[in-house]
Amino acid sequence: MDYQALYRKYRPQRFDEVVGQDHVVKTLAREVVEGRIAHAYLFAGPRGTGKTTSARLLAKALNCTNRGDDGEPCNTCDSCTGITEGTSLDVIELDAASHNKVEDIREMRVNVGTVAAAGGARRVYILDEAHMLSRAAGNALLKTLEEPPEHVIFVLATTEPYKLLDTIRSRAQRFDFHPIPVEILIDYLGVIAEREGFTAGQDGLSMVASHARGSVRDAMSLLEQVASLGSGTVEAAMVARALGLADKDAFGALATAVAEQDAPAALGLVSQLAAQGADLRRFVAEALSFFRGVFLAQYAPNLEEVADEPLGVLEEWRRVATQLEPADVLRSVDQLGEALLHLRQGREERLVVELALLRLTRPETAIDASGLDARVSRLESRVRDLLSGAVVAPAAAPAPAPEPVAPDAPFTDDVPKASAAAPVEAAVEVEAEPEPESPVTEEPDDAADEPIDESQAPPEPEELDLRTVESAWPAVVARIRDQAGPRRHALLKEASPAGVDGRTVTFALPAHLPFHLEQLKADGELHQIVASTAAEVIGGAVDIRFVAADGDGDATGSTPPEPPRAPDKDDLLEAGDDGAEDPASIVVDMLGGEVVSE
Repeated sequence: MDYQALYRKYRPQRFDEVVGQDHVVKTLAREVVEGRIAHAYLFAGPRGTGKTTSARLLAKALNCTNRGDDGEPCNTCDSCTGITEGTSLDVIELDAASHNKVEDIREMRVNVGTVAAAGGARRVYILDEAHMLSRAAGNALLKTLEEPPEHVIFVLATTEPYKLLDTIRSRAQRFDFHPIPVEILIDYLGVIAEREGFTAGQDGLSMVASHARGSVRDAMSLLEQVASLGSGTVEAAMVARALGLADKDAFGALATAVAEQDAPAALGLVSQLAAQGADLRRFVAEALSFFRGVFLAQYAPNLEEVADEPLGVLEEWRRVATQLEPADVLRSVDQLGEALLHLRQGREERLVVELALLRLTRPETAIDASGLDARVSRLESRVRDLLSGAVVAPAAAPAPAPEPVAPDAPFTDDVPKASAAAPVEAAVEVEAEPEPESPVTEEPDDAADEPIDESQAPPEPEELDLRTVESAWPAVVARIRDQAGPRRHALLKEASPAGVDGRTVTFALPAHLPFHLEQLKADGELHQIVASTAAEVIGGAVDIRFVAADGDGDATGSTPPEPPRAPDKDDLLEAGDDGAEDPASIVVDMLGGEVVSE
């Protein structure tokens, strides 16, 4: 016999050889033993999990002449041999992707009525990829699927059961095939490698099982490929080379670069992977899966129950989870997911990956909310570190007071002088201790009887000038917005300083805005807000008033003149009836014609 692929060579021939689907094969074997066979079955699950194989085993068990008490086929009779070799006339396999028309279903309905090749045997129709049936073909199959002949059994296999018609799903007994757990798949691959004489390390088998994503067929194909590449040796380095994977240490280096905001290290990692010939698209996908695991490690204490990965991978996730902030992990998942979408659109791979890693290591380059949140979280962390590491510094000894100097003494260099540039020792005080209170003795208030020194009285506020008000007015308007609201702020923006009289500032509004002027004059609360804000900005009490500007832009205190009133219709009619001009003569003059009369 010619060489066969491993997944075909080691295809299960008994129910107990199916890997990881005990809930399915035990139920099928029990139904065969008890004779409670359904007329239609629906096998749903991911690729490479044993759907078609289980359908063949069901057909083999039903038609086996030497079936065991446990429902297992003998694999030695003519029926079992024919089904194994694919020559049996009682097992008909159809691909729904190429038999999805109504004519194909009509032909199958005609063949269903024929008897089985062997007396008393069951005819089993295996319809693979059943979700590819068109809607019309599915409806044409309903009646036959619901009431087939007694010797006919339908088995529909699909990876997308939700695409099937509800009427089809309700007529079949459904079995869900699950992805194979990693530990079970590693043990099974070890058995196959031993039978084939491969030298397989635990790390290599673990990597093969992880990248198979629960598919036995994919795992065995990858095992065969790596063994051919390594001349019978299956190691992690060979698996990475065959798949174009990055080294497992690359993801730890990426996490360290993100934690330390080391953009050169992240870009150097991309350059190193490109030089090694790694698939950058697969690297981004694997990095996304890695940060997903770190996210699970941060929020799921029962990580072994949540993630189906080897123990070494789980420990690496937990280590990185203590190194990164949760905000950085979530931001990494978002950025890598977006980069993976761009890569699937066929954009420049290396540029997309470099930009994604740059945004991860330098959050300030990202303008989205996640980048801002990461920067805020990092600042909060630094503040906490500073507060936790702060130490109360010893208070500096007070400097000796300078000796008193006579007022008329000449100035010399020996006299100490205060300097603004003198160094000041800063002390971090956590909590200032209150000084002991000394008893307060009431003294007679003699200050009231003393005359007030006019030189110590507060100085009168200086008079304002127009230039000072004009320079401070934009700041006043900006500060008033939150207090006055958007409507008042819009009215106030139209005003501009026009004159100053002592501490009274006059603001002018254009003559074409009488409504704004009236609103500002009538709003006493706004007057108070503007006056108080202007006093804070300029300094000293300020009074304000609003006036209208004349046509030249000069402020006037008079009320703006009312616009001319439109004439009434009656006045226009009376003005047109004075008989001053004849309409006919006007037309003659304009057109240069003459009046023709009979």
